[in-house]
Amino acid sequence: MKSASMPIPSPTGRSPLGTLQDGGTRVPLPDMETCRKFLLGFSREISVPRGTKLMIGNVFYLLEGAVSLTAVSATGERHSLVYFEPGDLLSFIPSVNHVYSIPHEAFDFLLYNESLAMFAQTPCRLVCTDHRQFMRHMDEEPIKTLLIRGLASNLLKVIVQSVNNCTLSATVRVCRMLSVFMQKEEPHAIPRYLTHTEIAGHLSLHVMTVTKIFHSLRREGILGRIHGVTLVKDPARLMSLASQKSLLSYKNAGAESPRT
Repeated sequence: MKSASMPIPSPTGRSPLGTLQDGGTRVPLPDMETCRKFLLGFSREISVPRGTKLMIGNVFYLLEGAVSLTAVSATGERHSLVYFEPGDLLSFIPSVNHVYSIPHEAFDFLLYNESLAMFAQTPCRLVCTDHRQFMRHMDEEPIKTLLIRGLASNLLKVIVQSVNNCTLSATVRVCRMLSVFMQKEEPHAIPRYLTHTEIAGHLSLHVMTVTKIFHSLRREGILGRIHGVTLVKDPARLMSLASQKSLLSYKNAGAESPRT
């Protein structure tokens, strides 16, 4: 599973936010087991059920499952902003802020009646680290690599998501999200937690718009559904829509109940 904030390749084949032409030698990413063993020297491993709110007093390293950074409005409405997969470091901003003093201006647009929280979208297994312990080891490997990678990855995800939501049609945004989250091997299943409501919140769309797009994709034979699981039956056509090489109208799609 990948993040929904995936940059579709540019027409030139090179992303403006991608690698340099003369990138030099890359630092190899540490494998998950190496990171897990290092972290467990001063941390503990936990398992949490779906829907668990992860406490901000800790840093987490995701081993299994899916987690989202979610905005919760004053009315309790949730909008998932960034999705995380195994190998990602979560909830480290308080430590970074404490050590490097993030400018207060960065928080100006977060209103007092809004909050951010980490929620487990599936049952998850994580390494849980106290912020004080984490800060003691921030400059050590493999944490240093995980931290820099996490900061850069999260920034890129947010930038791409913002650009997509501002510039792309609803159909393209939904198709991009599905193309990223579908299993790469057959039967190309979409995770159960990606309901119409979840997708609508992430993409800043109305839930009925998402429902109509799903209906159109099923009508065209691009999506299917077996035993309650949505499948991508035609990945090539889905990618064609996601990369804007073809078009699909949902305006005349029949109304149906959204999958919440």
